[in-house]
Amino acid sequence: MRKRAIILENIRSAYNVGNLIRTADGLWFDVIVSGYTPSPTREPRVLKTSLGAEKNVNIKEFWNTKSALLYAKEKYKYLIGAERTSSSIPLTQFKFPLSWAIILGNEIHWLLPETLEFVDYIVHIPMIGLKTSFNVGQAGAIFMRESTKNEL
Repeated sequence: MRKRAIILENIRSAYNVGNLIRTADGLWFDVIVSGYTPSPTREPRVLKTSLGAEKNVNIKEFWNTKSALLYAKEKYKYLIGAERTSSSIPLTQFKFPLSWAIILGNEIHWLLPETLEFVDYIVHIPMIGLKTSFNVGQAGAIFMRESTKNEL
């Protein structure tokens, strides 16, 4: 069985966190939260949106993003930053390793610069419309579904 997780770095919206936990449950992902991301086990708005999925998902919480990344690197081996940069790989061309974690960042400030320096790969979702990014909940769902499409 593949080992995979999503890391939520400084996500502002509790509703997006709950949405991502429900998706993680449906596609068998672990969840790691870091920074000021609302707690998936204590924040009422997260619990309202996750609809009990938090009880089925392996969740780890870290105050410090670096601690979360070090934990994920040890447990999942490869770290993937979800962001568009001049050197990022389109999701449609990326081959996922057997064990990995993807980091989703804040919708306003994106991933921390030190996070981008720490990851093994940077991958982006190709866009054809006028906007250059999706809501973090939608982006996380796209990454999780795309990475599991050959398993379902």
